[in-house]
Amino acid sequence: MKKIATIFLAVLIVALIIPSIVFAAEIDLVADDAGVLTYDEWVALNQRADQITERYSCDVAIIIVDEMNDDDGAYEWAKFIYEGYDYGYGADKSGVLFFLSMAERDYALIAHGYGNTAFTDYGKDVMLDKHILPLLKDNKYYEAFSVYLDKAEEFLAMSRGGTPFDRDTDPERSGSSILFKLAITILVPLLIALIVCSMWKKQMKTAVIARTATNYIPTNGFNLTGQTDMFLYRTIDRRKVASQPAKSGGTTKDSKGYSGRSGKF
Repeated sequence: MKKIATIFLAVLIVALIIPSIVFAAEIDLVADDAGVLTYDEWVALNQRADQITERYSCDVAIIIVDEMNDDDGAYEWAKFIYEGYDYGYGADKSGVLFFLSMAERDYALIAHGYGNTAFTDYGKDVMLDKHILPLLKDNKYYEAFSVYLDKAEEFLAMSRGGTPFDRDTDPERSGSSILFKLAITILVPLLIALIVCSMWKKQMKTAVIARTATNYIPTNGFNLTGQTDMFLYRTIDRRKVASQPAKSGGTTKDSKGYSGRSGKF
């Protein structure tokens, strides 16, 4: 009887311990398996990622590994990690994950759930090409990850405000577009008016003021032998047809609800 009781107690203890072990094994929002960050850098990035995640209810993660164990590519590997380590905030598993594999210098940036709304295809391209990849190419990893978190917070703030970062909401793109349209609206009509006035002025140089109309009457007078109606002027009513506004680029998702981009740095 004592033996049965001992076995039952051991099974009970194991049942209580295993969930704790599994929970403890959960990966951080910033995981550096390749050792490219110092401890202080890792702590700072983790704290920042936690703050952004809680503020906007969307996981913002960074995963760095030495190498990938298969040939599926960085995009599929990032999705495997996202699912395998249960990333994603809330029921729709909202989040964005930046993945690096150092062996072949592969990267992937994926989004899921609300992350697809906040991180559009255009937004991912701007984030990577303009801000992150130039730093990674110079091996400035901490700076690159810091910029990633900065842009992630910026995009999430814009999205929660109702205007996700996209082609038609990019402050730099829209600013230059407004200036261009303003220049076209003002300068083109002025240029056309200048050309027309110049042509009129040239034509008027041969004109001489006539005091009488005798120069236009034949010596023996004139006889009206025919009559013709000539079409000299016409009036055209024009109505501007408003063009449809350009649609936002949006986000392209795969069959599992992920969007993203991958490549080499």
